[in-house]
Amino acid sequence: MSQKLFTKSAFKQSLSCPTGLYYYRNPKTYANVQLDDEFLESLAEGGFQVGEAAKVYYEVPEENTIETLDYEGALAETRRLFKQENVRIAEAAFRYDNCFIRADILVKEGHDIKLIEVKSHSWDPTSDSFFQKRDPNCIEGGIMPYLYDVAFQKWVVVHALREMYSDEEYTVTAYLMMADKSKKAPIGGINQMFKIVEKDGRKAAQRTVEAASLVDTDPVVVAFDVDDICDRIVAGQTTEQRIVMGGRSFENYVKFWSKKYCDNVRVWSPISHKCFNCPFHRSPDDAPALRDGFRECWKNALGWTEPDFKRPRISDLNGRKDMLFKNGILFLEDYPVDVDHIDDGNGLNPKDRNLLIAGMLTGRNEILDLFRHNIHGEAYLNVQQLKNEMDSWVYPLHMIDFETSAVALPFYEGMRPYESVAFQFSHHIIRKSGEGYEIEHVGQFINVEKGHFPNFDFIRALKSELDRDGGSIFRYSSHENTILNHISEQLRESDESDKDELIQFISSITHPTKAKATGGPRDMIDLLEVVKRCFYHPVMRGSNSIKYVLPAVLNTSKFIQEKYAAPIYGSEIKSLNVPADRPIAWITFAEDGTTVVNPYKLLPPVSEYLDMDEDTAEAIGNAADSKIANGGAALTAYSELQFSDFVMSDALSKALLRYCELDTMAMVFIWEYFYNEVYG
Repeated sequence: MSQKLFTKSAFKQSLSCPTGLYYYRNPKTYANVQLDDEFLESLAEGGFQVGEAAKVYYEVPEENTIETLDYEGALAETRRLFKQENVRIAEAAFRYDNCFIRADILVKEGHDIKLIEVKSHSWDPTSDSFFQKRDPNCIEGGIMPYLYDVAFQKWVVVHALREMYSDEEYTVTAYLMMADKSKKAPIGGINQMFKIVEKDGRKAAQRTVEAASLVDTDPVVVAFDVDDICDRIVAGQTTEQRIVMGGRSFENYVKFWSKKYCDNVRVWSPISHKCFNCPFHRSPDDAPALRDGFRECWKNALGWTEPDFKRPRISDLNGRKDMLFKNGILFLEDYPVDVDHIDDGNGLNPKDRNLLIAGMLTGRNEILDLFRHNIHGEAYLNVQQLKNEMDSWVYPLHMIDFETSAVALPFYEGMRPYESVAFQFSHHIIRKSGEGYEIEHVGQFINVEKGHFPNFDFIRALKSELDRDGGSIFRYSSHENTILNHISEQLRESDESDKDELIQFISSITHPTKAKATGGPRDMIDLLEVVKRCFYHPVMRGSNSIKYVLPAVLNTSKFIQEKYAAPIYGSEIKSLNVPADRPIAWITFAEDGTTVVNPYKLLPPVSEYLDMDEDTAEAIGNAADSKIANGGAALTAYSELQFSDFVMSDALSKALLRYCELDTMAMVFIWEYFYNEVYG
């Protein structure tokens, strides 16, 4: 069937941005980064597994999953199954007018229909609410897209059933099935019961024979009755609809946008500051033939020409841009100058940092003059502030980084959905040596044992690493502090014999996350906050992520370029993963001969750690070609570790170790740049 129909995904897109509906409608014409982002997020968080688990909990026979992508074929198969008095169907298809939906789970018991939409979203019925406290008729923003999704599906199913069975009356009740964070996994290995496989060129979850045991357990993924809320949405009785649906009634909204979608008609939406995050913006990795919806919108709304898109915009700033946009300020050349708090003795505050960004990206001298004494070449570096801070650091210095996972279906018995699992850390140490310093990769931890809860072993290993001295400990961002506090709570509920000792250790290197309380005597130093106060380079644009800061540092520091262009890492600088007889150089230049290649791009693919014959390579497939070079890939790799045989799990663990090692070495690079600028 070649005709395009208005699906629940299209409906969701219309709520986000009506103009984007046209770009979404034409995926072969327009770039869409959201497709990859949503796929990776679902893969990392376990969205595929949740959908398959729902079918097990509701005992949907495997032959009752409608897999065909053809509209008519899916509708025909649904009608065939629907003839049964009682039946359970996955991906049941319904069409009304030009709207088409596939229900995740449909339970038919006579004339009573349960319509169940399955999401990997987390929900705690003991504390979460579908409606806002300040307005009991206004749906909470975080849950709103899911509720509107179910409401749309119920509306289609109700009307479709009336058309197909005009002489019968069906009752349709809507449910939203989510990971219930108040529940604990009754058995271990639930996640491992649903292996991610490639099926007909697409990723899917494949259940193991053990999955059948879930039927007799208390489910951690629960169907919440949202039928009344769906009816209120369709009836226009919720406050947010004035904005969400642009003043239209639900039915008029659906009919209007479904026709535009099916007729492939673009309707221009007003531009807002939210458009800076448009997913239909072509990235450098996209095919040149793909068009850029973001550019087309701004050209239409504001008459921008190609030079305008090259001018630095307020999207490059940190923090909120809505007030600037509302005041008509779009380009950094128009950013207002406020000199009230410049260089107050504590480094850059957020307001000053934005002013600095505006100056450095535009070259505006009236701004640059305010920071000129701390601008060195292309970079801003507050050497005095750095020295004040670095003088207080206690050697040896410890750089640590964690890799963690939080999935909808828990890996281990007794864990709640989305409860954090700390499965890996890396540890670099910097020691004083005479007039200089020594760097060494001294510690790491990774859990490769399937079905084993790693958090307590993780913290014991970390304690062993850091208890040897009283040196300063560094993290990058708040993640490590949050995870350690979480493990502390897990320990309090545990029966571990050494839990008091471990809790005390955690308290000594962290601070509470929900209270303004003093941290422990060795409370970790956040290198990110040091960067935000003291360093900026235009290549970072508006990001302070280490993935952007690292290239900025490497391209700024001639010292680091010269030192690490030689293959000394693994030999002169000892590593637990890079052999001494095969040391590597971290500095490689791009084709222009001057730009340093981001070291994360130099990480080898998983296949480098495999000793494969042809049969093994064919069995492993595309997984061996993957590269672990970001946090999302690391989460996915850990999930794969829970399923893989020894050959693949060994390769994945080695790739994970190299990735996490680079995370702490990136912190070393940043420190080493600072050190040589301050003391060199």
